[in-house]
Amino acid sequence: MADGLTREANPEPNDAERAAIHRAGAQRHGTRPGNQRPHLVWPRLQMMFAEPAGLILSQARRKILQPLYRSGPYRLSLGRVGPGDFLTAFDAAPFSTPWPADSQAGQAMLAGEFRFAGETIREPRPLSRPTGATAAWREGIDRFDWLNDLRAAHAPQAVAVELTRRWLGENLRYREDSWRGDILAARLRNLLLNCGTLATTDDAGSADPGFRALLMGSLYRQAAHLARALPDGLYGAALLEAVIALMLAGLMLPRGERLLVKGRKLFGRELPRQLLADGGHVERSPQLMLELLIRLIDLRDVFAAARRPLPDSLQITIETMASVVLMLCHGDGQLARFNDTAEIDSRLVEAALRRSGGKLRPLNQLPLTGFQRMECARTLVLVDCGAPPRHGLDTHAHAGTLAFEMSIDGDPLIVNCGAHPWSKEWQQVQRTSAAHSTLIVDNVNSSMLLPPKKAFGGGIRMGGIALKPDIVTSRREETNGQIWLDLSHNGYEEGFGLIHRRRLYLSANGEDFMGEDQLVGKGGNSFALRFHLHPGVQVSITQNGQAALLKLAKGSFWRMRVQGGELALAESAAIGAGGKVRRTQQLVVLGTIESDKTEVKWLIQREGGRR
Repeated sequence: MADGLTREANPEPNDAERAAIHRAGAQRHGTRPGNQRPHLVWPRLQMMFAEPAGLILSQARRKILQPLYRSGPYRLSLGRVGPGDFLTAFDAAPFSTPWPADSQAGQAMLAGEFRFAGETIREPRPLSRPTGATAAWREGIDRFDWLNDLRAAHAPQAVAVELTRRWLGENLRYREDSWRGDILAARLRNLLLNCGTLATTDDAGSADPGFRALLMGSLYRQAAHLARALPDGLYGAALLEAVIALMLAGLMLPRGERLLVKGRKLFGRELPRQLLADGGHVERSPQLMLELLIRLIDLRDVFAAARRPLPDSLQITIETMASVVLMLCHGDGQLARFNDTAEIDSRLVEAALRRSGGKLRPLNQLPLTGFQRMECARTLVLVDCGAPPRHGLDTHAHAGTLAFEMSIDGDPLIVNCGAHPWSKEWQQVQRTSAAHSTLIVDNVNSSMLLPPKKAFGGGIRMGGIALKPDIVTSRREETNGQIWLDLSHNGYEEGFGLIHRRRLYLSANGEDFMGEDQLVGKGGNSFALRFHLHPGVQVSITQNGQAALLKLAKGSFWRMRVQGGELALAESAAIGAGGKVRRTQQLVVLGTIESDKTEVKWLIQREGGRR
């Protein structure tokens, strides 16, 4: 149990790894200090008081107000609105140009199979609370993301209307789980952006005034509650997304002006709090940044459709964030697998960059957010070199400090294990240092990970980080097309008295990528330097365990050489689109820590001469 807090997050070394460590340490003299990192006696309680005061108060307020929210007088106080017209034209961009979605999931729904969070229920009745459904499945139906999947599958309008009617009829009153701020915001956004399909004439050319009144009334009550409840226990990007949903409602619904006023006030407060000066988001998750970019584009387009002036600097923020997302992309359109970033549909990334509407800046580093991009010729390396975010913003954080990914002409070579879209067990494993292409000391995470916990309003969310690197340095130099990075972090200082220093070099022609990893200090007994391979890479160990030959999916060959440890081949796992677990392999350099400065050098070089 890594750090005494997580489940078998960092797996024990296999037989080959144990043998290599034993051989490497056969001549060792003396004993070095082991892990001295303090254990948290009451981790949940201690970390709760480490969270921002505003978040603690917001969560407490939500809990206290639950009886009020469930009461009849409160429901009546939300007001009513007639079936009038929406205030935007449905031929505008956010309605006529939907984002790419999962057409296969939409086809399955047409066949009566409702698949959410890895669970399939056929013909669920009642729709929103069928017998045996898990909380994660119910969250999937309550969010209404499936409207986009039906649209991608070219489902008849009547299907979307009937499912929406059923859900609205079953959920006339407040529920603590389905009206939780983040779920309500997602549902509100999806319903509003699909109103061009739901609320216009049907396939036969007639309109249903009864459904339109039901839809309009429900949208208004949900938006009115969101305006009163926010921040509703939300913090960071989740709060910003809820604020954007509130602004969409204010722009589109009759009598929505007060919703818009409340939304603009919160938007003006949260946006500068959460976006750093280099354009990145404070939670440091590439996938989260893409999702926020999409929400901001939708907001801009609805402002335009409503013929209202844009909030100050909204377009500049979109262009800046689009440049950041572009920087964190590989050539195949996939985002770097850092900090809860999963394999996603590359069409979504392409659509977001295209619809950003401005000229994107070619960035090579985000010094405040903590990422570096090394790109020479056709070789690209993306590096995580930032400190994990503060408490309250760390539910997406991984213990992958100084990890990197490498691709050649869009062909992935070195990766991290990614993030599962719904399985909390897999997510916790993939947060560990061992699931990243970086160095690990004594099988201990560079950041102490807290276990998943129950979220306010139901469901499970990932725990944050208890102990983490607080000093992470990054220095970049470029000369004649060559790139050097000098990086370090102190995540192992408290436990072992060690500093991890990593130096990286990429040649101007992109055919030589060299690294040097050092551990400086008096503690620790063994290390494992991991290089997770993409499932499309074939590998074999050569030169008596000092090198490996790598064949990429597109056919190019690369050779890896190591000095200062023994190279071993081990199993790994990569999470593909939709949560599919794909078996793959990893190269692991194993060794013992024998002095106050342990050093491992490695080279990844293209085979077959210069091109």
